[in-house]
Amino acid sequence: MRITISGPPGSGKTTACSKLAETLGLEAVVFGKIFRELAAEKNISLGELGALAEQDPSIDQMIDSRLVETARRHEDIILESRLAAYMLTRNGIPAFRIYLDASPEVRMVRIGLREGQSLEAAVAETVDRQRSEAKRYMMYYNIDIEDLSVYDLVINTDELDPDQVLQRILEAVGARMLVKDPNAIPDKWGKKPSDRTVGELLQGGVVILDKPSGPTSHQATAWVRDALHVEHIGHGGTLDPYVSGVLPITLGKAVRLTDVVLSSDKEYVCLMQLHADRPEARIREVMGRFKGRIYQLPPVRSAVKRQMRIRHIAELEILEIRGRDILFRVSCDAGTYVRTMCTDIGDMLGCGANMKELRRTRSGKMTEERARTLQDIRDAYIFWQQNGKERMLREMLLPMEALIQPLPKVVVKATAVDAICHGADLQVSGVHMLDEDIRKNALVAMITARGELIALGRMSMSTQKVMDSDKGRAVDTVRVFMEPGHYPRMWRYSTDIEGYEGPELPE
Repeated sequence: MRITISGPPGSGKTTACSKLAETLGLEAVVFGKIFRELAAEKNISLGELGALAEQDPSIDQMIDSRLVETARRHEDIILESRLAAYMLTRNGIPAFRIYLDASPEVRMVRIGLREGQSLEAAVAETVDRQRSEAKRYMMYYNIDIEDLSVYDLVINTDELDPDQVLQRILEAVGARMLVKDPNAIPDKWGKKPSDRTVGELLQGGVVILDKPSGPTSHQATAWVRDALHVEHIGHGGTLDPYVSGVLPITLGKAVRLTDVVLSSDKEYVCLMQLHADRPEARIREVMGRFKGRIYQLPPVRSAVKRQMRIRHIAELEILEIRGRDILFRVSCDAGTYVRTMCTDIGDMLGCGANMKELRRTRSGKMTEERARTLQDIRDAYIFWQQNGKERMLREMLLPMEALIQPLPKVVVKATAVDAICHGADLQVSGVHMLDEDIRKNALVAMITARGELIALGRMSMSTQKVMDSDKGRAVDTVRVFMEPGHYPRMWRYSTDIEGYEGPELPE
């Protein structure tokens, strides 16, 4: 998961970032360090660099654009920056956003100790720096740094030591995950999905294609296959030829996760045309009735059986009304026919209507901001193969774990991973953590502590039953993705018992 940590100087955010990264095994990027290094390069103080940044916006823009780019590239990362929460929110990048605060007196003392300054010098520099930051953020981004409404968690660190701050964060970040065995051995094997090579991502990854209007989804997928030179490829959620937008393309092992994508909710922007004039108030009234549960009969020309079905419309927002043309955004269940919705709206208005244009802007957690054109994908592959420049292609390739975000998750102990890779079911003794409120028979993703997908499975018991039990089968393994040998074989070791004195663990 992405986590942002923000706060004023001296609030303890850098220490918290370091401790949290070590505990969760995630990469941490401290953007304040870039600002300090830049000041050192110019041989000026932080206050002087802040004053310079007020005159030269490129300084802040360079750092902030790097922040957004880093967040987009990595699904699992901790970002420590004063603006991280605001920038990720504005760019539609999901994250858990933390703000650490402390009284001015406590912060000044901490800064003085950290920088080896007197209290007076620390106060003067900090006041100048905060004033400069607040001025720049409002001037460049129209951000009020005192507005904390963007954060998921706010902690005052005045009377907390670093370990207590860490515990508060862990409780909040892991609120949806319950720890079955807090004494499980640290996971020092495997590889975080964000650390995979381009070659590995091509063997088990996802590309979000911005499908153009015209070709079928099958044809567009074939073009991506040829551009990336991969053998196994699939797509999640067919788009009609005249529909454009987000089309997830699965590569290699990820093809076996296509059914997960198909069941994810979708979002579209649609241009609908009425067949006669109607008052705007009446249009808004009728379209408002299409939120919630609706009944649909698939069109005659469709890929599914024509029978009445129920779909849920989470959001329906009218973006613009211009004469008989209505532009609207809809967030809905998978399998919702927007063209049928347009016909039904027209019938309810008593004038008839049809869909003129449709664009998918989101499929599950995958949005059009990450989508790339066919030409972009082809160029990126050529740059990688012929020039050895992988950055463009790497930014396009998501690890296959991006597809399992909608599923509840069970974190498996390192000692049980290889057994599951060989097809074994997961026993209660092999569970490290799991999401709360998972029901029996629910489809779950079994992952390592580093976030790697091991397998999909069906819960043999509910979350509560797993937490209350000492033995038994927790998950029936259905589909294995991790190759045997990726983790060492440790089935015979009772390494998750505190005070273990058995054979030495394999490296």
